Amino acid sequence: MNKEQWLTHGQTLFGKDTMQWKFKCPSCGHIASVEDYKKTGAPSSAVGFSCVGRWLPVHKKAFDDKDKRKIPCNYAGGGLININPVEVDGKKVFEFGV
Repeated sequence: MNKEQWLTHGQTLFGKDTMQWKFKCPSCGHIASVEDYKKTGAPSSAVGFSCVGRWLPVHKKAFDDKDKRKIPCNYAGGGLININPVEVDGKKVFEFGV
């Protein structure tokens, strides 16, 4: 999918206010909005690419199936294992969290 198609899909799901757009971490399933990322101080490049848990003081490790806490993880899309499921203009990103 190209960026224009992706932006149109996001607007269809969440409206034009991108701060309300939500993304689902492919590792832990946590859903976070752009506003959630901003509140943690995460860089804008992390939104929909790495789990918001990377910027929280308490998080679980990515790919840790034994940790049953309902909190975000520290998954990074730029790491060795990229499981981001959606490709937009050649970059793999999170799916929208609906």
